[in-house]
Amino acid sequence: MGRLQSAVRASFEDYLHRMRTEYKEALVSKGRREAFDRLVEAWSSELGAISYAESLSLMDLILLTGEVDNRAYLEALRLKLDNLDSRLNVAEHG
Repeated sequence: MGRLQSAVRASFEDYLHRMRTEYKEALVSKGRREAFDRLVEAWSSELGAISYAESLSLMDLILLTGEVDNRAYLEALRLKLDNLDSRLNVAEHG
């Protein structure tokens, strides 16, 4: 299992290097380059999950991890918005 994780990590690092040089550098918007860096943080923090999943390609796993990170962020924002909405309703009606 350790060798497999090392192979996945090496593939990930190689893939990441190519994405940084071939894709990130071509992004026009600074905000999108920064968003790419945040995705790299999410991918890197979940490399264990990426290494564990064997039935998907590395790119599929990277995309899935980014989507899961986006979903978690959206859910956190939704909870904050719901909380603010509740507080506003109390202030308006209470």
